Amino acid sequence: MPSSPIDVLSRHLEHVALTAPAADLHTLAEVLDSVPDPRSRRGRRYRLGPLLALALLAVLSGATSLAKITRFIAGYDPGLRARAGLPGTVRLAASTLGRLLARLDGDAFDDATCTYLATLATAHPPQTTPHLRPPLLGLAVDGKTLRGSRTNSGTVHLLAAVRHDTQTVLAQRQVEAKSNEITAFTPLMSSLHLSGLVITADALHTQADHARQIVAADGHYLFIVKGNQSTLLRRLKALPWREAVLNDRTDEQGHGRREIRRMKICTVRPDLPFPHAAQAIQVKRRRTDHRTGKTTIVTIYAITSLPPGRITHAQLAKLIRGHWNIEALHHIRDVTYREDACKVRTGAAPRILAGLRNLAIGLIRLIGWTNIAAATDHYRSHPADGLQLLGLTT
Repeated sequence: MPSSPIDVLSRHLEHVALTAPAADLHTLAEVLDSVPDPRSRRGRRYRLGPLLALALLAVLSGATSLAKITRFIAGYDPGLRARAGLPGTVRLAASTLGRLLARLDGDAFDDATCTYLATLATAHPPQTTPHLRPPLLGLAVDGKTLRGSRTNSGTVHLLAAVRHDTQTVLAQRQVEAKSNEITAFTPLMSSLHLSGLVITADALHTQADHARQIVAADGHYLFIVKGNQSTLLRRLKALPWREAVLNDRTDEQGHGRREIRRMKICTVRPDLPFPHAAQAIQVKRRRTDHRTGKTTIVTIYAITSLPPGRITHAQLAKLIRGHWNIEALHHIRDVTYREDACKVRTGAAPRILAGLRNLAIGLIRLIGWTNIAAATDHYRSHPADGLQLLGLTT
C-alpha cells in the first residue's frame, strides 16, 4: 500500500470535504475481494469484495443486524452501487446475505481484515525519541463468546489479539467447539510477527508453552498469575514484597470512582518455576465507589520476560493497565453494536459479523475518533464520507 487512507479519513472528524478522491481508498474492497467466494460462478450477480465493503459501511454507520445492513446497502444510490460492483436493480435480502456470510471462510476473512488493519496501524507508529530503541507495543490476548450465536452444539467463541494503543485487532481465531482458548493460542500467535511486542494475557494463558513460543519468536510476555498456576502463585506471594520499594503509583478518578494503583517489582529468583520469567510484579489496586462509599482492595500478581531496565516502571504499569483495552473493545461491540443481542447462528456468519465490527472500530480509532457512538452518528449522517473508503464520491 503506497500510502495510508487514514490521513484523508481523519478529516472526517471535522467533516472537511475532499477536493479529489484519495488514491488508496479503493484497496479495502480489493482486500475483501481476496476472501474466497463460496458461490458458484454461474448466476453470480455481484462481486464479493464490494458487497462486503458496503456491509462494512453499514456497520460503520451503526447497523447491528443483517436486516439493517441490507437496508443500508439498498439505501445507497443505485448508480453508486453499480460503480461499486453491485447492479442497481438488485435488492439484497437479509436471508441471502446471511447464507453468503455463513459459507465464507472465517480464517481467510480474519486474515484479510486483520492484515489490512495491521498495515494501517503500522503506517502510524508511535513517536520515538531519537537514538533510543523503539518502544515496545502491548498486544492483549483474550476471548469473547458471541452469546446470541448459541445453538444446541454450543456458541461461537473467538480469541483475538488487540493492540493496546489503537484497539485494532491484529489476529483472530475461532475456538473449536470441544476445545478451549489455550489450544487456540498457538495458531493465533503463529500468524503474527512478535518482535517488538509484549503479549499481555489473563491467567488462563499463563502457560509455559505459551511463554516459550512468544520468546522463541523474539517477543516478550506479561502474564497475570492466579490459582491455575498454584505453585507459581505461592512462590510469588512468598517474595519479600514488604521490603520491596514502591516502583509506580497512579491515582485516577472517573466513572464514579477513584482508583489508586501501587506497583512493586522483584527481580525474579533463578528457581521461579516458569520459563524466561525475569521479573515478578505485585499490583495493589484500591478502588473507592463515590456513590456507595465502598472501598475494595485487590492484589494482583504478574510475571514478565522483560529484563530489568528494558522499559521504565511507568511503562510497565501502563502495559498492565493497557491489557484491559481488549475488554473495552468487547464492551463497545456489546453496547454500541449489540453483539450479544444478534441472533445470527449459522455457519461462519457470527464470526464474519464480529470481524466487520472489529474492522469498523479499528478504522474509527485509527481515524482519530474517541467516541464510537459519535462516529457511527457521523457516518450515518454523512454517507459520502463512508463511501470514500471505497474510493467513491457522490
